[in-house]
Parts: sequence; structure tokens; C-alpha cells
Amino acid sequence: MTANSPKTTPTRLIIVCCHSIWLGGPTNGHDEAEWAVEPFQRGEVPTFIEHIKVGLRTLSEQPDSLLVLAGGPTKQERTERCEGESYLALATANAYFSLPISPNSVIHEHYSTDSYQNLLFSLLLFRTLTTAYPMHITLISHEFKRDRFLDLHVRALRWPSNAVTYIGLDPPESVTSRKELEEGERVRGYGPWKEDLYGVGKLLAGKRLSRGWKVERVEEILENFEGKEREMIRGLLEWKGGKDEKEVYPEQLPWGHITMG
Repeated sequence: MTANSPKTTPTRLIIVCCHSIWLGGPTNGHDEAEWAVEPFQRGEVPTFIEHIKVGLRTLSEQPDSLLVLAGGPTKQERTERCEGESYLALATANAYFSLPISPNSVIHEHYSTDSYQNLLFSLLLFRTLTTAYPMHITLISHEFKRDRFLDLHVRALRWPSNAVTYIGLDPPESVTSRKELEEGERVRGYGPWKEDLYGVGKLLAGKRLSRGWKVERVEEILENFEGKEREMIRGLLEWKGGKDEKEVYPEQLPWGHITMG
């Protein structure tokens, strides 16, 4: 995990969860033909761009934050570019949409292949760059994924629920109906994650592999940590969810000092 450190030490983390890859082009991302979108994502490019804008706007309102655009190289059959890198390139190409942004306060994360990893790896990247863990996290993604993040991923990491804010934005009904979004999340998102909190079972681990995840990246991530902290993070990264894949990681975590209340 490497990036330019922000000029001042942030205390808050903003995460934009990336969902596709902008390949570059003359419209600076506004033409869907410039994106490596899946068939089910047709029409969603304006929503992806709006997620970036919301992240930048939140950063402009909270200058003590670090904005992480999270997503790895999930489409290696089409491009080696990672999702987060492409979102950052788009933000830069659009001059941060005229918002007063310090470039050092916006970075990308380049390992994650799913929503749980978006959160965890961005948290670890924040620690790598600032030498501390954030006091608050703002998550930006689709509204239909709200419960997945807050009920499952936040709980799996034992992150305090009062130290996280979720901002959700879905594509308009004309692109995908709310009913279709919710049903898809029940079947392919929240449902599987509820039964496999850490994404280690056949279905979710298989999705990771199909998106380019490699187990050796665990060691690459751990290179940024030392001693007891390194072993705490290793324990979490290697946790398989206990007997039924639904047990919350029981051992000490390095952000345990960030408590409720």
C-alpha cells in the first residue's frame, strides 16, 4: 500500500467503494463507452461518478479527512488498471469537479475485490499513511448495500457503530428498479455475506478469485506493520469465521481503543 501522505494528519477516513474501471477517454468518464462495465451495470456510470463527487464533497466539508477510493484490478482480462486508480484519475481529469481539494488528501487503495475488503483494506491503508487509526469512517456506496456494510462488515471488524456514517446512492429507477436492486442484494449480497462474514466460503471466496484476488497479497499488506500489531492483523486476515463461517473474530484488534460512546 503506497501513496503520497497527506500534508496534515487526518483523523477521519472517507471511503468511496468503487464498482467499475474507467479506462480513460476524451469525455473524462461521462461516456459509458470509456468504462469496463458489466452488462448488469449498463446505465450506472452517472451513479459511479456521483459516488466520487459525494466523496470529494464530504472531504471538502471535513478537511481533517483522508479520502480513499477503494478497489483493485478486478478486470484483468480487459485492463491492469485498478478500480480505485481509475476513480482517482477520473476525479483528477475533472479537476475534482471544481471543489477545493488538496490532491494529497485523495488516494486510492489497490487490493480490494469486494465490499468487506473495501472497508478493511482502506482502514489499514489509513493506518499505514497516518500512523494511527481513524476516529470516524464515512462509507459511500449504493444505498441498497447499507445493511450489508453496517450490519455485517462493520460488525465483522468490530468497528464501533457510532464511529461510522453511511451515505448511499442508487441508480435511478429508470436504470434499475428498487425492487430489482433489493432482490439482487438479498440473493447475491447481504444473504451470502450473512452466512459467511469474512468471505472465505466457496461462493464469496470464488468471487474474489474471479476478480483477481491472490492470497499472497496478505503478506504484501502485512509488510506495512510490525510486531504485535502485525500479528493482530494477520489473525484477522486469516480468520475463517469459526465453525460455521459466521463467528465474529474473537481476538484483540489494533483499533480496539476506538470505543462506543
